[in-house]
Amino acid sequence: MAVPTATKVQGSMLKITVSAVLTEVPGLENIEIDLGENETFDNADISSNYISPVFSGLRGTGTLSADIIRDPAGAVQMALQIAFNAGSTMASTFLIGTGGKTLTLSLVFTKLTLSGKRGEGFMGKLEAKLLSIVNWNES
Repeated sequence: MAVPTATKVQGSMLKITVSAVLTEVPGLENIEIDLGENETFDNADISSNYISPVFSGLRGTGTLSADIIRDPAGAVQMALQIAFNAGSTMASTFLIGTGGKTLTLSLVFTKLTLSGKRGEGFMGKLEAKLLSIVNWNES
């Protein structure tokens, strides 16, 4: 069996809608997209000796999280803050690698933090819920 080709993280980008234009979110240090868990139900009765999980046809809520270099005065991060404060839905995309696949995302931001230490720049955590199913096999 062949070893899969690794896609380089460098060149990946998250874009959010700012003034009706998809704009890159600067300062991402890492990102994680969790597509959600496939929900199952137990297929067993009182005479069964094994509980067999069966796919229910539902997928649990997916999430996106990232560590971010914070620039609270930057236009894109101000748009993030406004979307977070309003709990508004934001159309977004994520490009996997420089020439990779683009995932279409609909997000609501659930966490946006700001933290800093003496002598260092401000950092933060960005978290969002995926509002629709994301399929890696479709662009």
